[in-house]
Amino acid sequence: MKEFPIYKRRVQFADTDLAGIVHFSKILCYVEEAEHFVMQGLSVPAMVASGGFPKVHVDCDYRSPLRFGDDAEIQMQLEKVGERSLTWKFTVRLAELISAEGTFVTVYVSKTGKSEEIPSSYRAILT
Repeated sequence: MKEFPIYKRRVQFADTDLAGIVHFSKILCYVEEAEHFVMQGLSVPAMVASGGFPKVHVDCDYRSPLRFGDDAEIQMQLEKVGERSLTWKFTVRLAELISAEGTFVTVYVSKTGKSEEIPSSYRAILT
């Protein structure tokens, strides 16, 4: 399993609900930001004119809330590089406390929306 630098994200007021807690869907936005941060660092684009890596499955357990002003840390791990897909594991933390954790799968698709094999140049970087 390949692990990457931690992505840090401060919780904005607009991300919270009336209880002052980050809405669950925003947590997944933070995770997607972290995924793009990792991929950009590897020079593997999440989306280009010829295709990209949309999510096809997400599994997330919410453990502890994040609130306005909190500094979240998102750790990404690449669990599997398949012929057409990537399986990621993520952990969202506030200091040592786990806020959320889970997995998601992305599939490489062409600009026509059809799944294709991950380009060999990307595969070489990711494996």
